[in-house]
Amino acid sequence: MSVIGLVLLWLAGSCAALAIAFRREIAAAWREPVLRAPVLILESDDWGYGPSEQAQRLRRIAASLARFRDRLGRHPVMTLGVVLGGPDTERIRAGGYRTYHRLTLADRRFDEVRNAMLDGVELGVFTLQLHGMEHFWPDTLMRIAAGDGAVRDWLSAPGFPATETLPSALQSRWIDAAVLPSRPLAEDDIQAAAAAEASAFSEVFGARAEVVVPPTFVWSSVLEKAWARTGIRVVVTPGRRCEGRDATGAPEPSGETYYNGQIGPDDVLYVVRDRYFEPSLGHTRDRAIEALRSKTHVARPALLEIHRMNFIGDEAQARGSLDEVEALLESACAGFPDLRFMSAAELARHYRERTEMVEARLGPRIHFLLRRLAEVSRLRKLAGLSGAIVVAWIAYLFTRPQAGKAVPG
Repeated sequence: MSVIGLVLLWLAGSCAALAIAFRREIAAAWREPVLRAPVLILESDDWGYGPSEQAQRLRRIAASLARFRDRLGRHPVMTLGVVLGGPDTERIRAGGYRTYHRLTLADRRFDEVRNAMLDGVELGVFTLQLHGMEHFWPDTLMRIAAGDGAVRDWLSAPGFPATETLPSALQSRWIDAAVLPSRPLAEDDIQAAAAAEASAFSEVFGARAEVVVPPTFVWSSVLEKAWARTGIRVVVTPGRRCEGRDATGAPEPSGETYYNGQIGPDDVLYVVRDRYFEPSLGHTRDRAIEALRSKTHVARPALLEIHRMNFIGDEAQARGSLDEVEALLESACAGFPDLRFMSAAELARHYRERTEMVEARLGPRIHFLLRRLAEVSRLRKLAGLSGAIVVAWIAYLFTRPQAGKAVPG
Protein backbone atom coordinates (compact mmCIF):
# COMPACT_ATOMS: atom_id res chain seq x y z
CA MET A 1 0.00 0.00 0.00
CA SER A 2 1.31 3.45 -0.91
CA VAL A 3 2.14 6.11 1.63
CA ILE A 4 -0.87 8.13 0.50
CA GLY A 5 -3.07 5.09 1.00
CA LEU A 6 -1.71 4.57 4.50
CA VAL A 7 -2.30 8.22 5.37
CA LEU A 8 -5.87 8.08 4.10
CA LEU A 9 -6.49 4.87 6.01
CA TRP A 10 -5.09 6.42 9.18
CA LEU A 11 -7.26 9.52 8.80
CA ALA A 12 -10.37 7.43 8.16
CA GLY A 13 -9.65 5.28 11.19
CA SER A 14 -8.96 8.32 13.37
CA CYS A 15 -12.21 9.98 12.33
CA ALA A 16 -14.17 6.79 12.96
CA ALA A 17 -12.60 6.29 16.38
CA LEU A 18 -13.32 9.86 17.44
CA ALA A 19 -16.88 9.65 16.12
CA ILE A 20 -17.49 6.59 18.29
CA ALA A 21 -15.76 7.99 21.38
CA PHE A 22 -17.60 11.32 21.20
CA ARG A 23 -20.88 10.10 19.71
CA ARG A 24 -23.03 11.73 22.41
CA GLU A 25 -21.43 15.15 21.99
CA ILE A 26 -21.62 14.88 18.21
CA ALA A 27 -25.26 13.78 18.28
CA ALA A 28 -26.27 16.64 20.60
CA ALA A 29 -24.40 19.25 18.53
CA TRP A 30 -26.04 17.96 15.33
CA ARG A 31 -29.55 17.82 16.77
CA GLU A 32 -29.37 21.31 18.24
CA PRO A 33 -30.92 23.68 15.67
CA VAL A 34 -28.66 26.13 13.86
CA LEU A 35 -29.87 29.73 14.04
CA ARG A 36 -29.49 31.90 10.96
CA ALA A 37 -29.10 35.18 12.84
CA PRO A 38 -27.70 36.37 16.18
CA VAL A 39 -30.24 36.27 19.01
CA LEU A 40 -30.01 38.24 22.27
CA ILE A 41 -32.37 37.75 25.21
CA LEU A 42 -32.05 39.38 28.64
CA GLU A 43 -33.28 36.96 31.31
CA SER A 44 -34.06 38.57 34.67
CA ASP A 45 -35.37 36.48 37.57
CA ASP A 46 -36.82 37.13 41.04
CA TRP A 47 -39.27 39.96 40.18
CA GLY A 48 -42.61 40.04 41.96
CA TYR A 49 -42.84 39.59 45.69
CA GLY A 50 -40.42 41.97 47.37
CA PRO A 51 -39.64 45.67 47.79
CA SER A 52 -42.22 48.12 46.46
CA GLU A 53 -39.46 50.06 44.67
CA GLN A 54 -39.59 47.35 42.01
CA ALA A 55 -42.41 49.18 40.23
CA GLN A 56 -40.31 52.30 39.65
CA ARG A 57 -37.24 50.29 38.66
CA LEU A 58 -39.23 48.18 36.20
CA ARG A 59 -40.66 51.26 34.52
CA ARG A 60 -37.18 52.72 34.24
CA ILE A 61 -35.88 49.51 32.65
CA ALA A 62 -38.82 49.43 30.24
CA ALA A 63 -38.17 53.01 29.14
CA SER A 64 -34.52 52.20 28.47
CA LEU A 65 -35.29 49.06 26.48
CA ALA A 66 -37.85 50.92 24.39
CA ARG A 67 -35.05 53.15 23.02
CA PHE A 68 -33.58 50.28 21.00
CA ARG A 69 -34.77 48.23 18.04
CA ASP A 70 -33.35 45.42 15.90
CA ARG A 71 -33.41 45.44 12.09
CA LEU A 72 -37.02 44.24 12.15
CA GLY A 73 -38.03 47.13 14.39
CA ARG A 74 -38.46 45.02 17.52
CA HIS A 75 -37.41 46.16 20.99
CA PRO A 76 -35.04 44.19 23.20
CA VAL A 77 -36.94 41.82 25.47
CA MET A 78 -36.24 41.29 29.14
CA THR A 79 -37.96 38.16 30.38
CA LEU A 80 -39.12 38.53 33.98
CA GLY A 81 -38.94 35.35 36.06
CA VAL A 82 -41.85 36.05 38.39
CA VAL A 83 -42.03 35.07 42.05
CA LEU A 84 -45.76 35.09 42.71
CA GLY A 85 -45.76 35.29 46.48
CA GLY A 86 -43.92 35.35 49.76
CA PRO A 87 -44.43 35.56 53.49
CA ASP A 88 -47.06 37.75 55.09
CA THR A 89 -44.59 38.77 57.76
CA GLU A 90 -47.14 40.61 59.89
CA ARG A 91 -49.41 37.58 60.24
CA ILE A 92 -46.47 35.23 60.77
CA ARG A 93 -45.11 37.44 63.58
CA ALA A 94 -48.57 37.77 65.11
CA GLY A 95 -48.90 33.98 65.14
CA GLY A 96 -45.62 33.52 66.96
CA TYR A 97 -43.85 32.10 63.88
CA ARG A 98 -45.78 28.86 64.18
CA THR A 99 -47.62 28.99 60.85
CA TYR A 100 -46.68 30.21 57.40
CA HIS A 101 -48.99 32.79 55.82
CA ARG A 102 -48.68 33.83 52.17
CA LEU A 103 -49.19 37.05 50.24
CA THR A 104 -49.42 36.89 46.45
CA LEU A 105 -49.23 39.46 43.70
CA ALA A 106 -53.03 39.39 43.59
CA ASP A 107 -52.95 41.46 46.80
CA ARG A 108 -53.67 45.15 46.11
CA ARG A 109 -50.38 46.09 47.82
CA PHE A 110 -48.60 44.72 44.75
CA ASP A 111 -50.80 46.54 42.22
CA GLU A 112 -48.03 48.94 41.17
CA VAL A 113 -45.50 46.15 40.64
CA ARG A 114 -47.99 44.02 38.71
CA ASN A 115 -49.07 46.95 36.55
CA ALA A 116 -45.46 47.89 35.77
CA MET A 117 -44.89 44.34 34.53
CA LEU A 118 -48.02 44.30 32.39
CA ASP A 119 -47.33 47.76 30.95
CA GLY A 120 -43.87 46.52 29.91
CA VAL A 121 -45.47 43.52 28.24
CA GLU A 122 -47.82 45.84 26.36
CA LEU A 123 -44.86 47.96 25.28
CA GLY A 124 -43.13 44.86 23.94
CA VAL A 125 -40.08 44.96 26.22
CA PHE A 126 -41.10 42.44 28.93
CA THR A 127 -42.42 38.90 28.84
CA LEU A 128 -43.46 37.03 31.97
CA GLN A 129 -42.09 33.62 32.95
CA LEU A 130 -42.96 31.48 35.96
CA HIS A 131 -40.21 31.34 38.57
CA GLY A 132 -42.29 30.00 41.43
CA MET A 133 -45.00 30.66 43.98
CA GLU A 134 -42.15 31.43 46.36
CA HIS A 135 -38.39 31.29 45.99
CA PHE A 136 -38.30 28.69 48.77
CA TRP A 137 -40.34 25.81 50.15
CA PRO A 138 -42.48 27.36 52.92
CA ASP A 139 -42.39 24.40 55.32
CA THR A 140 -38.59 24.29 55.04
CA LEU A 141 -38.38 28.04 55.67
CA MET A 142 -40.44 27.80 58.85
CA ARG A 143 -38.47 24.83 60.21
CA ILE A 144 -35.17 26.59 59.62
CA ALA A 145 -36.47 29.85 61.11
CA ALA A 146 -37.26 28.00 64.36
CA GLY A 147 -33.55 27.47 64.97
CA ASP A 148 -31.76 30.00 62.77
CA GLY A 149 -31.74 33.57 64.03
CA ALA A 150 -30.79 35.09 60.68
CA VAL A 151 -33.69 33.44 58.86
CA ARG A 152 -36.06 34.39 61.69
CA ASP A 153 -34.85 37.99 61.42
CA TRP A 154 -35.58 37.85 57.69
CA LEU A 155 -39.14 36.80 58.50
CA SER A 156 -39.33 39.63 61.05
CA ALA A 157 -38.39 42.31 58.55
CA PRO A 158 -41.02 44.98 57.85
CA GLY A 159 -42.74 44.97 54.48
CA PHE A 160 -41.79 42.39 51.88
CA PRO A 161 -38.24 41.08 52.38
CA ALA A 162 -36.05 40.32 49.36
CA THR A 163 -35.54 36.58 48.89
CA GLU A 164 -32.05 37.23 47.45
CA THR A 165 -30.76 37.61 51.02
CA LEU A 166 -31.84 34.12 52.13
CA PRO A 167 -29.20 31.36 52.40
CA SER A 168 -28.48 29.94 48.96
CA ALA A 169 -29.64 26.37 49.68
CA LEU A 170 -32.93 27.66 51.10
CA GLN A 171 -33.63 29.47 47.81
CA SER A 172 -33.96 26.10 46.04
CA ARG A 173 -37.74 25.83 46.16
CA TRP A 174 -38.25 22.26 45.05
CA ILE A 175 -36.24 20.38 47.70
CA ASP A 176 -36.23 20.03 51.48
CA ALA A 177 -33.01 21.84 52.40
CA ALA A 178 -33.71 22.03 56.14
CA VAL A 179 -30.87 19.52 56.56
CA LEU A 180 -27.99 19.00 54.14
CA PRO A 181 -27.61 17.01 51.99
CA SER A 182 -31.14 17.96 50.93
CA ARG A 183 -33.97 15.50 50.61
CA PRO A 184 -36.59 15.26 47.85
CA LEU A 185 -40.11 16.50 48.50
CA ALA A 186 -43.07 14.14 48.43
CA GLU A 187 -44.43 13.67 44.91
CA ASP A 188 -47.98 14.58 45.95
CA ASP A 189 -46.71 17.84 47.47
CA ILE A 190 -44.80 18.68 44.27
CA GLN A 191 -47.80 18.04 42.05
CA ALA A 192 -50.14 20.08 44.27
CA ALA A 193 -47.71 23.00 44.50
CA ALA A 194 -47.04 23.04 40.74
CA ALA A 195 -50.76 23.15 40.03
CA ALA A 196 -51.28 25.90 42.63
CA GLU A 197 -48.60 28.19 41.26
CA ALA A 198 -49.80 27.72 37.69
CA SER A 199 -53.29 28.69 38.81
CA ALA A 200 -51.95 31.70 40.71
CA PHE A 201 -50.00 32.88 37.64
CA SER A 202 -53.20 32.76 35.57
CA GLU A 203 -55.14 34.61 38.28
CA VAL A 204 -52.56 37.38 38.59
CA PHE A 205 -51.77 37.94 34.90
CA GLY A 206 -54.83 36.64 33.07
CA ALA A 207 -52.86 34.12 30.99
CA ARG A 208 -51.23 30.76 31.50
CA ALA A 209 -47.50 30.48 32.06
CA GLU A 210 -45.72 29.04 29.03
CA VAL A 211 -42.12 29.24 30.25
CA VAL A 212 -40.68 28.23 33.62
CA VAL A 213 -37.30 29.03 35.17
CA PRO A 214 -36.58 26.60 38.03
CA PRO A 215 -35.30 28.53 41.08
CA THR A 216 -31.51 27.98 41.36
CA PHE A 217 -31.93 25.43 38.53
CA VAL A 218 -32.78 22.62 40.94
CA TRP A 219 -35.72 20.50 39.76
CA SER A 220 -36.75 16.90 39.10
CA SER A 221 -38.46 14.84 36.41
CA VAL A 222 -41.48 14.55 38.73
CA LEU A 223 -41.77 18.34 38.83
CA GLU A 224 -41.23 18.66 35.09
CA LYS A 225 -44.12 16.27 34.46
CA ALA A 226 -46.31 18.29 36.85
CA TRP A 227 -45.38 21.51 35.05
CA ALA A 228 -46.26 19.98 31.69
CA ARG A 229 -49.73 19.09 32.98
CA THR A 230 -50.33 22.77 33.79
CA GLY A 231 -49.47 23.90 30.26
CA ILE A 232 -45.76 24.71 30.63
CA ARG A 233 -44.11 24.30 27.23
CA VAL A 234 -40.58 25.60 27.82
CA VAL A 235 -38.01 25.02 30.59
CA VAL A 236 -35.06 27.40 30.85
CA THR A 237 -31.95 25.46 31.87
CA PRO A 238 -28.21 26.12 32.33
CA GLY A 239 -27.55 23.09 30.11
CA ARG A 240 -27.78 20.59 32.95
CA ARG A 241 -30.14 19.60 35.76
CA CYS A 242 -29.46 19.57 39.48
CA GLU A 243 -31.86 17.67 41.73
CA GLY A 244 -30.60 18.60 45.19
CA ARG A 245 -27.96 20.23 47.37
CA ASP A 246 -24.95 18.34 48.69
CA ALA A 247 -23.54 18.40 52.23
CA THR A 248 -21.85 21.75 51.56
CA GLY A 249 -25.04 23.27 50.16
CA ALA A 250 -23.79 23.28 46.56
CA PRO A 251 -26.20 22.24 43.77
CA GLU A 252 -25.76 18.55 42.96
CA PRO A 253 -25.84 17.64 39.22
CA SER A 254 -28.09 14.73 38.30
CA GLY A 255 -26.14 13.86 35.14
CA GLU A 256 -28.91 15.10 32.83
CA THR A 257 -27.71 17.57 30.19
CA TYR A 258 -29.66 19.65 27.68
CA TYR A 259 -29.20 21.52 24.41
CA ASN A 260 -31.28 24.26 22.81
CA GLY A 261 -34.41 22.95 21.10
CA GLN A 262 -34.28 19.54 22.79
CA ILE A 263 -37.72 18.08 23.47
CA GLY A 264 -38.24 16.33 26.81
CA PRO A 265 -40.33 13.24 27.58
CA ASP A 266 -43.36 15.40 28.48
CA ASP A 267 -43.12 17.50 25.30
CA VAL A 268 -41.46 20.44 27.04
CA LEU A 269 -38.73 22.18 25.07
CA TYR A 270 -35.44 23.19 26.70
CA VAL A 271 -33.45 26.34 26.08
CA VAL A 272 -30.00 26.95 27.52
CA ARG A 273 -29.06 30.01 29.57
CA ASP A 274 -25.45 29.73 30.64
CA ARG A 275 -23.99 33.22 30.33
CA TYR A 276 -24.10 35.82 33.09
CA PHE A 277 -24.41 39.59 32.97
CA GLU A 278 -24.64 40.84 36.55
CA PRO A 279 -23.33 44.45 36.62
CA SER A 280 -23.59 44.58 40.42
CA LEU A 281 -21.00 41.78 40.51
CA GLY A 282 -18.65 43.63 38.18
CA HIS A 283 -19.82 42.16 34.87
CA THR A 284 -19.47 44.69 32.07
CA ARG A 285 -20.91 45.19 28.60
CA ASP A 286 -17.66 43.79 27.17
CA ARG A 287 -18.28 40.47 28.91
CA ALA A 288 -21.84 40.37 27.56
CA ILE A 289 -20.75 41.27 24.01
CA GLU A 290 -18.17 38.49 24.11
CA ALA A 291 -20.92 36.07 25.18
CA LEU A 292 -23.07 37.21 22.24
CA ARG A 293 -20.11 36.86 19.87
CA SER A 294 -19.19 33.37 21.07
CA LYS A 295 -22.79 32.14 20.91
CA THR A 296 -23.30 33.63 17.44
CA HIS A 297 -20.11 31.93 16.25
CA VAL A 298 -21.74 28.54 16.88
CA ALA A 299 -25.26 29.61 15.79
CA ARG A 300 -26.71 29.54 19.29
CA PRO A 301 -28.78 32.21 21.06
CA ALA A 302 -27.29 34.37 23.80
CA LEU A 303 -29.54 34.24 26.85
CA LEU A 304 -27.93 36.52 29.42
CA GLU A 305 -28.80 36.08 33.09
CA ILE A 306 -29.26 39.41 34.88
CA HIS A 307 -31.10 39.19 38.21
CA ARG A 308 -33.38 41.65 39.97
CA MET A 309 -30.64 42.29 42.55
CA ASN A 310 -28.87 44.51 40.01
CA PHE A 311 -31.77 46.97 39.96
CA ILE A 312 -33.11 47.18 43.52
CA GLY A 313 -31.64 48.65 46.66
CA ASP A 314 -28.90 51.21 46.24
CA GLU A 315 -29.86 53.85 43.67
CA ALA A 316 -26.33 54.30 42.35
CA GLN A 317 -25.97 50.56 41.80
CA ALA A 318 -29.32 50.38 40.02
CA ARG A 319 -28.39 53.31 37.76
CA GLY A 320 -25.01 51.76 37.01
CA SER A 321 -26.60 48.44 36.10
CA LEU A 322 -29.04 50.11 33.73
CA ASP A 323 -26.20 52.09 32.17
CA GLU A 324 -24.40 48.81 31.44
CA VAL A 325 -27.56 47.36 29.88
CA GLU A 326 -27.89 50.40 27.62
CA ALA A 327 -24.21 50.22 26.68
CA LEU A 328 -24.59 46.53 25.86
CA LEU A 329 -27.57 47.17 23.61
CA GLU A 330 -25.81 50.02 21.81
CA SER A 331 -22.78 47.81 21.15
CA ALA A 332 -24.90 44.83 20.14
CA CYS A 333 -26.98 46.79 17.64
CA ALA A 334 -23.85 48.38 16.15
CA GLY A 335 -21.74 45.23 16.03
CA PHE A 336 -24.37 42.70 14.92
CA PRO A 337 -26.48 44.21 12.10
CA ASP A 338 -28.65 41.07 11.76
CA LEU A 339 -29.33 40.85 15.50
CA ARG A 340 -32.77 39.61 16.58
CA PHE A 341 -34.48 40.51 19.84
CA MET A 342 -37.08 38.05 21.13
CA SER A 343 -38.35 36.23 24.22
CA ALA A 344 -37.49 32.70 25.31
CA ALA A 345 -41.03 31.63 24.38
CA GLU A 346 -40.60 32.99 20.84
CA LEU A 347 -37.19 31.34 20.51
CA ALA A 348 -38.79 28.04 21.53
CA ARG A 349 -41.47 28.48 18.84
CA HIS A 350 -38.77 29.01 16.19
CA TYR A 351 -37.12 25.79 17.33
CA ARG A 352 -40.32 23.79 17.57
CA GLU A 353 -41.77 24.95 14.26
CA ARG A 354 -38.46 25.11 12.37
CA THR A 355 -39.20 28.59 11.04
CA GLU A 356 -37.01 30.58 8.66
CA MET A 357 -34.81 31.43 11.67
CA VAL A 358 -33.60 27.81 11.72
CA GLU A 359 -31.10 26.64 9.12
CA ALA A 360 -32.30 23.72 6.99
CA ARG A 361 -29.48 23.44 4.44
CA LEU A 362 -27.06 20.58 4.95
CA GLY A 363 -23.84 22.47 4.21
CA PRO A 364 -24.25 25.24 6.82
CA ARG A 365 -25.44 22.69 9.38
CA ILE A 366 -22.24 20.70 8.91
CA HIS A 367 -20.20 23.89 9.13
CA PHE A 368 -21.70 24.91 12.47
CA LEU A 369 -21.52 21.34 13.74
CA LEU A 370 -17.75 21.55 13.28
CA ARG A 371 -17.63 24.92 15.05
CA ARG A 372 -19.53 23.47 17.99
CA LEU A 373 -17.35 20.38 18.19
CA ALA A 374 -14.25 22.61 18.21
CA GLU A 375 -15.46 23.84 21.61
CA VAL A 376 -15.18 20.31 23.04
CA SER A 377 -11.64 20.65 24.35
CA ARG A 378 -10.67 16.98 24.54
CA LEU A 379 -12.11 16.20 21.10
CA ARG A 380 -10.26 19.14 19.57
CA LYS A 381 -6.95 18.04 21.10
CA LEU A 382 -7.34 14.42 20.01
CA ALA A 383 -8.33 15.51 16.51
CA GLY A 384 -5.13 17.55 16.32
CA LEU A 385 -2.94 14.73 17.58
CA SER A 386 -4.50 12.11 15.31
CA GLY A 387 -4.63 14.23 12.18
CA ALA A 388 -8.43 14.02 11.97
CA ILE A 389 -8.46 17.80 12.21
CA VAL A 390 -7.27 17.89 8.58
CA VAL A 391 -10.47 16.20 7.45
CA ALA A 392 -12.53 18.51 9.66
CA TRP A 393 -10.77 21.58 8.28
CA ILE A 394 -11.42 20.59 4.67
CA ALA A 395 -15.10 19.98 5.46
CA TYR A 396 -15.21 23.29 7.32
CA LEU A 397 -13.91 25.23 4.31
CA PHE A 398 -16.20 23.52 1.80
CA THR A 399 -19.34 24.08 3.88
CA ARG A 400 -18.74 27.74 4.76
CA PRO A 401 -22.05 29.64 4.39
CA GLN A 402 -22.19 32.12 1.56
CA ALA A 403 -22.04 35.77 2.50
CA GLY A 404 -25.28 37.70 2.27
CA LYS A 405 -27.53 34.77 3.21
CA ALA A 406 -29.33 36.67 5.96
CA VAL A 407 -32.65 35.62 7.38
CA PRO A 408 -35.51 37.18 5.41
CA GLY A 409 -37.02 40.23 7.11
